[in-house]
Amino acid sequence: MILKMIDLSLMAEHLPVHKAEMDKLASYICSIQNTEIKQVATEQYMIMKNHVKVMVELMNPVQNETIGINDLHKWEPVQINCHQISVGMSQENILIELKNTAETMANKNFNSGLRMKVENVRNIHVHMALQQMMILNRYIALMDKLAKDTAPVSSRKEQEETYQTFKNLFNL
Repeated sequence: MILKMIDLSLMAEHLPVHKAEMDKLASYICSIQNTEIKQVATEQYMIMKNHVKVMVELMNPVQNETIGINDLHKWEPVQINCHQISVGMSQENILIELKNTAETMANKNFNSGLRMKVENVRNIHVHMALQQMMILNRYIALMDKLAKDTAPVSSRKEQEETYQTFKNLFNL
């Protein structure tokens, strides 16, 4: 199948971003001491490597009609060669950066998917976003476990006042 130009363009624009993010992930993986963080980052790397493979296959006009959501679950183990031991960041800052990477990739995949015209290409990108969201949730859980939460907690009074404001606004 010949893709619409927008689908091809969005993937062509997105693949170099994947390359840069994967290179960054690899350097972080080599620097991470915490085994739980390293495991999630390695899984994210494998997922992104698979996303690249699927996008490249979607560009192939001979085979792209056979590519589907199930192809997103065909992860392969990776071997990352660690030449550099440290990226000069604390484990907490690496975790924050990893969380941000997952969030950014989920957002980019979802937004691209919304703009794509070919149904299987669009659906695959939405599922790529969901996979990154699952990784994001795991990073958030690790942050809750390992790092100090800097987001202020609202009071019950503030929450109730906000609730009443919107309840009244919408006549509920």
